Amino acid sequence: MKPVAASVTGTRTGANRALARVGTEEFHSMRLPAAQEAAVLYSANFNDAAVALLKSEIKDSAGKTNKQVWLMLFDIYQASQNRSEFDALSMLFTVRFEQSPPPWAESGDSAGDPRRSTQTRERKDLFTLKPNASGDLAAEIEKFRAFAEAQGTVRLDVSKVTAISAEEATLLNNALLLLRKKNMPMWFNSIEPFEKLLRSQIAEKATEVQRYYWLLLFELLIIQGRSQEFEDLGLEYAVAFEISPPIWEIYVNSVAIAAAKAAPAAKAAPSAAIQPEVGFPLKGVISAASANQIAELNGFAANHTEVAIDTSKVLRIEFGFASIFFEVVKTIQVAGKRVILSNLNELNAGLLEAFGFNRYAILVRKKSI
Repeated sequence: MKPVAASVTGTRTGANRALARVGTEEFHSMRLPAAQEAAVLYSANFNDAAVALLKSEIKDSAGKTNKQVWLMLFDIYQASQNRSEFDALSMLFTVRFEQSPPPWAESGDSAGDPRRSTQTRERKDLFTLKPNASGDLAAEIEKFRAFAEAQGTVRLDVSKVTAISAEEATLLNNALLLLRKKNMPMWFNSIEPFEKLLRSQIAEKATEVQRYYWLLLFELLIIQGRSQEFEDLGLEYAVAFEISPPIWEIYVNSVAIAAAKAAPAAKAAPSAAIQPEVGFPLKGVISAASANQIAELNGFAANHTEVAIDTSKVLRIEFGFASIFFEVVKTIQVAGKRVILSNLNELNAGLLEAFGFNRYAILVRKKSI
């Protein structure tokens, strides 16, 4: 009998809740616990619905002490790089359980920030740029500049900026230039989508108004030390405007430089910090596009009696692919091998439990707290 996805029926409320019931080989049309229902919604890429359900659950008298739903909400905010909501939830979690929340795992945006292990300081100088209630970004840019000068260092989160006028781009460029000239240590959060936003403004025929977006892009590249991309952009700029591009300038982030000089031991230590082998690594969103990974997994399983699968890099297991993945795991187990799915986050663990993977594999959650 075919398991799972094909037998999804029933809802709690609305169309999204159509994913709320998952049948398995033994169980059909059962109502899922809220945590598993949220995991299924997330798997089906209904993130907002999953967040709404989990938020409702942590406020519910019965569910508010259920750490699993809290950890799922942390997982979603982490996956979506929503630092502000993650931090807000952390405070609530601390109050509720009187223990530390899961740590924020830095993305590539923070890879160059040597303070990432000293979260108190990092959070103190984090400024999230977003339009105010009247949609005004200019006033917030001025607040950002004043905030940075008051703190002495700053991490600018631009994840909330979905639109920016030429005038606002100029104001932000001026603020960043001013801070750079003051040798202000600066880092960014979610800079890549913001740069895409700026580039979308210069995609058409060059005009004087568009030039302000170019100039902000140049400034961002200087602060991040991305000289090659600065040069490439300069060539585009010269062609577009038939004038010389801005000149590359050296920006020194004194905090980053000092940390690099003070941490030779840390550089020598990576061999000791290498994580032990935890099995075959799956990565990204596991979906129909993961055929190569699944083929490699089957090859790996053919040579092992115990098949450990590391899911620490798995962002999501796509709902439409879960039943196929189920068959893969089941086939390995039926061949007489022990299957261990390790380092599962709460969302993926909840989905696999809903699908009944635990009858064919040992599910091991990652240690979050």
